[in-house]
Amino acid sequence: MSVRSAPALAVLAAALLLPAAARAEVKEYQIRRMLMLKTDCTVTGLDSARVADDPHTRERFLATCENVSHYPDGVEIVCPETEDERDCTLLTAKREFPHLRLLAR
Repeated sequence: MSVRSAPALAVLAAALLLPAAARAEVKEYQIRRMLMLKTDCTVTGLDSARVADDPHTRERFLATCENVSHYPDGVEIVCPETEDERDCTLLTAKREFPHLRLLAR
């Protein structure tokens, strides 16, 4: 073994022994808590997917709600590459149906 290749082998060995960098991700319970605090959605199901075309590689969640009065199609949430759900953004706005109040009269 030459003297020049010894440092290269040391760097390679260190890279193999060090754990791989963990990807930050928002957990499902954090999204459920955020929806409970910020919306009128009672979550019955939660799907997640990676958004591949985003340069920051975001996480996308789609929650289905038990009470469909304000969110008939569910709630869509997009989170940046962090561990904090406070950085997430609600993409679905709360819907109001004022014409339904006319039927109650």
